[in-house]
Amino acid sequence: MTTLKERKELGKKTLEIISSAAGKDGFALDYLWMWARCSRCLDDIFDADHPVSREELLEVFEYLLIKIPTNPFFTEYRETLLSQHVSMYNAWMAANEWDKGDKTDRIYAHVWRDTHHELVPIVALLTQGHEKMKEISDLIRKTFKKDLGD
Repeated sequence: MTTLKERKELGKKTLEIISSAAGKDGFALDYLWMWARCSRCLDDIFDADHPVSREELLEVFEYLLIKIPTNPFFTEYRETLLSQHVSMYNAWMAANEWDKGDKTDRIYAHVWRDTHHELVPIVALLTQGHEKMKEISDLIRKTFKKDLGD
């Protein structure tokens, strides 16, 4: 569980990384920001480690049901991004289940739970090419690396 101060610092780093990944594409930035907000809120609900307000919940519903599906960046790259959504969801659900297992299962769960980060380098690839994807991928791994059990 992160402290409020840690969450604010991670929020700043997240904004910096997704801004870099989106490049000059404002719609890509909007898409990544909505995705980040949804991820944070849903994780807080699932883990029950931070309160989620009614307003935050309604914000997520609006993003998932209206704003992401109509975002021009998402609609242009829907097939690519949707396949990543499926992969993220599948890995996160597996991580939640495997986290209840033995030591080896929990190691796999520790890695799978952050599969959602893989969306950001894909956006960098789509907006700025292969080299930017590799740069963002490396930055994400270094920035969000956690000790086992965290």
